[in-house]
Amino acid sequence: MRSVLLIAPLLLCAADAASGQIVAAPVQTIALYSYGFNPSPIVLNAGKAVTLSFVNRAGKSHDFTAQKFFRASRIVSGRVGEGEVDLAPGQTASITLVPAAGHYKAHCGHPFHKMLGMHTDIIVR
Repeated sequence: MRSVLLIAPLLLCAADAASGQIVAAPVQTIALYSYGFNPSPIVLNAGKAVTLSFVNRAGKSHDFTAQKFFRASRIVSGRVGEGEVDLAPGQTASITLVPAAGHYKAHCGHPFHKMLGMHTDIIVR
């Protein structure tokens, strides 16, 4: 069991070919605001670990709902309840995952938020 705990953090890292040093998964910050996401669209690399750092910059709660995207990805760490990440005002949450190639839709699931423009695409190449 102890060896599994020692190896687990290495799953989030990759060796840099030039130096041979271990480097952490890159972080992609996704800002939620009333009523949108930044960046938009979200572009990721298929099969490459990435940490998505969700930051709610609004004065009200929002969520990032992308059920097909999260279902197709391998979640390494973090919680994705029912394919969404819920954030209170000013809250931050991180999910490390390995995305699968494809084109996915994301939106805020709060009433009328999607209609007001809070939706985006996730493009995984």
